[in-house]
Amino acid sequence: MSKRRIVISGVLLGVVLIGGVGAIGLWRYHERPEFCATCHIMEPYLESWQESEYGVYAHAIEDVTCLECHVPTMQQQVNELVVYVQGDFTVPLEEREFPAEFCFDCHEPNEHTSYEQVIQLTADLELNPHDSHLGELDCDICHSMHGLSEDHCAECHDPVATGPGWTTEVTRTAEIDLWDPDMDCAACHVMDSYLGSLENVNLLAYAHAQEGLECLDCHEVEAVEQVHEEAVAGKPIKPRMVEMEFCFDCHVANEHTSYEQVIERTTDYVIDDQEINPHDPHAGLEEPQIECRYCHQMHGESRLVNGCYSCHHERTFESCIECHQSRTGGD
Repeated sequence: MSKRRIVISGVLLGVVLIGGVGAIGLWRYHERPEFCATCHIMEPYLESWQESEYGVYAHAIEDVTCLECHVPTMQQQVNELVVYVQGDFTVPLEEREFPAEFCFDCHEPNEHTSYEQVIQLTADLELNPHDSHLGELDCDICHSMHGLSEDHCAECHDPVATGPGWTTEVTRTAEIDLWDPDMDCAACHVMDSYLGSLENVNLLAYAHAQEGLECLDCHEVEAVEQVHEEAVAGKPIKPRMVEMEFCFDCHVANEHTSYEQVIERTTDYVIDDQEINPHDPHAGLEEPQIECRYCHQMHGESRLVNGCYSCHHERTFESCIECHQSRTGGD
């Protein structure tokens, strides 16, 4: 081989070696978080990895890098580059959801290899967030990497996680597919008005609350279970129609054990300057008994005498037929 060929071969070999070393170096750099931030929209994520109160910084301390959690294929990386160049993206980027099993794959040294072990790790807390009535939840219901983690339990209960990197403002809702009589009724946001009625001195619900009665004293477990089966999130609950016999079961101490006794208790009532028994307004007529719920409401304003005025003129208690028959000459 001539000297010239030896030189050319050496140069080519050097180029290949340098190119190979450069390619290896570039690939290794591609695996570092700093490479991800070459796209400017990724800079906040890099900054949170480098130093923050977020979960991603705890991972950075353990030298866990982006691609150890975000494992894209080559095709995905090409697609991401195209999307970035075209500007077809939103800021902030859509959050990725990880199943609990994904986290367990890495957390073996901390004995996070199963949900049961996670429950044991927080067994000493007054309220164990991992052993809740919601059953097994994905880790990312509460834990976030590049943002504040959310104390999901605090939406209904006292806060559990109040340290740096946590918030009690919950943005992601977990589906409640399990109901238990021991749950706080306030867990459902549509219950706010009902709970507020227990503190409103103008409502009968308040009077019942003062006697120590709770929701399930009037709302049987079977009925509440049916409500949960039929409920649609965010929609008001269908009012319950309570028969008067149900009221009599509790009102024995007030001698409300029968409708006849209730009539007897209000024989001397005067309403709008007229002697009239509100529980026997149609005395002598063969009409069905008036249900308690027609006038008395628990969680809303009771109609009382206004219930009578839905058929009678105010203050006269005359019915429509009485007036209209006299004007038309009817009997």
